[in-house]
Amino acid sequence: MQDKLRRRYQVQKEVTRNGYFEGEIALSKLERLGQLLHPGDGGHDDRKISVTFEFVRDEYDIPMIKGQLRTSLELECQRCLQSLDMPLELEFELMIDASDELLRDSSLDTIYSDDGFIDIFEVIEDELILAAPLVALHEDSSCNEHWQASASEPEAAAKENPFAVLQQLKTTD
Repeated sequence: MQDKLRRRYQVQKEVTRNGYFEGEIALSKLERLGQLLHPGDGGHDDRKISVTFEFVRDEYDIPMIKGQLRTSLELECQRCLQSLDMPLELEFELMIDASDELLRDSSLDTIYSDDGFIDIFEVIEDELILAAPLVALHEDSSCNEHWQASASEPEAAAKENPFAVLQQLKTTD
C-alpha cells in the first residue's frame, strides 16, 4: 500500500505495517545539498527528487529502510566553473538503530532514530551528498580553453642511476 510522503516517520509503526512511500521532494527543502549546487543556478528551486522507499525487517529482525532516488543536480564544473547537469539514480539500504556488533559483521550502514522517529529528508539529503562527485568535471576536457591537458606535460628528464658505478665492480666469475 502506497502512502503520502511526509517528513518524519515513526520507525516501529512503519516497520510493523511494512510502510511503502512514494513521492517527490523539492530540492530547495534540502539546505546542505543546496550548498553543493552551482551558485548561478536559480532554477534548482523547481527541481524535484523522485523518492520511493519502504520500511522492512531483515533476516535478523533488524528494522531497515530500502529505497530509490532519482534526480538531476546542477553542479559547478571545477575546470570551467560553468554549470554541469549531473543525473543521479541510486538505491539505498540502511539499518535503523543497529547495534555495534551487528555493524561490524554487516556491509550495510545504519541510521539512528531520534526517540523512535526518523527524518526522511535528512536520509535522502545524506544519500545524495554521498553520491555527488567530490570534484565535478565536464567529460569534455576542452570546456575551459585556458586549461592545458596533462598529456602535453614535458617528459621527465632521464636521471642517471646512482648505482651505475657498482655495475663496474661486478665480476663475471
